[in-house]
Amino acid sequence: MLDHDILGVVERQVRTWSSGDAEVYAAAVGGYSPAFAIPLLQHGGPQLGLTGADMTRVLHAEQSLWLHGPLPADGSAVVTKTVEHIYDKGSGALVVSRWESEHATTRSSCFVKGDGGFGGERGQTGKFTVPDIAPEITSFRTSHDQALRYRETGDVNPMHHDPGFARRAGFDRPILHGLCTLGITVRGKDFTELHARFTAPVLPGDELRIEHWPTGEFRTSVDGRQVLVGRVRLSEVDDREDPARSGA
Repeated sequence: MLDHDILGVVERQVRTWSSGDAEVYAAAVGGYSPAFAIPLLQHGGPQLGLTGADMTRVLHAEQSLWLHGPLPADGSAVVTKTVEHIYDKGSGALVVSRWESEHATTRSSCFVKGDGGFGGERGQTGKFTVPDIAPEITSFRTSHDQALRYRETGDVNPMHHDPGFARRAGFDRPILHGLCTLGITVRGKDFTELHARFTAPVLPGDELRIEHWPTGEFRTSVDGRQVLVGRVRLSEVDDREDPARSGA
């Protein structure tokens, strides 16, 4: 069972990166993107795990990113991670963690199946709707080794490369990282803020249908099935949302 003592635990580490790391990320998602800040903060060095949780029952649910300014091509920063909330969703627990640095802040929510029903707060659910106007539509055919490419960014979750682990999690074979699908979806977009929800798994080799609206909303589908939905705050919008007040 999930160890609830992780709530409020803080860890710090120094992250160092170079332009080569950005190139590895670009190769993994098909282009350069400010979303590179997510693996940069979250996947470097030792990470605080979901202690006690059966990792075959853990799924990435939501992801947010706030950029505080341009990310240098080369640099280092102190990254502080905090486990902020553990919400009771009935069928599971939702664990929300935040990574903060001078350059960016990220927030990730993971759903732990079967660990709900402990009587905690349910928390709010951010709502994502798309405008009733025509979107820009593109497509991206993922490769069969797309997950192995994304693994090079530092995300080594065995759900994405170990067939036995994936089968124990209920999948026929390893699935693509949600953050890889997100990186592909928002590549080439200039934004200061991002919020996304992962709604269905993607398999390496799937073709992504990507919709972007001029107001910042986006949606990604596979064979008519929505797998990702969210929004970005485009860079020309100056009034960036404060992550401390965001309900997304």
